[in-house]
Amino acid sequence: MAHGIGRTKGGRNTKLHAVCDEKGRPCVLLLTPGNVHDCRVAQLCIEAMPPSAELVADKGYDSQALREWLVERGTEPVIPPRKNRKIQYDYDRAIYKQRNVIERMFCRFKDWRRIATRFDRNVRNFMSTISLAAAVIWWL
Repeated sequence: MAHGIGRTKGGRNTKLHAVCDEKGRPCVLLLTPGNVHDCRVAQLCIEAMPPSAELVADKGYDSQALREWLVERGTEPVIPPRKNRKIQYDYDRAIYKQRNVIERMFCRFKDWRRIATRFDRNVRNFMSTISLAAAVIWWL
């Protein structure tokens, strides 16, 4: 796992975990090796933000522990359940449509070719580039 790169099905890769506000501006950014599961770092990323009414996330964040922690925090989890889950939880589909905000934020990051193709092999340099792009996204 040198330089923040881990082995995945698609090859050697990294994963950028992010929390953004309702305008699609990145608030919390965390870079992990590609083989780290989303739920492992979700609580760490979410703790950095003040509690909100809802948290919109995709199926990768569907875990009982994360759901319980969010409810204790006073946040309603808007996370669709995975197909193989025995207990299928309900979620607000109208609120879930707002998930495109985080997808658009990641697309803005990929406007920088250096980030999209990961030119920087050193994790510190790569995270610096991402931070610079995040500052520009906030500025615009």
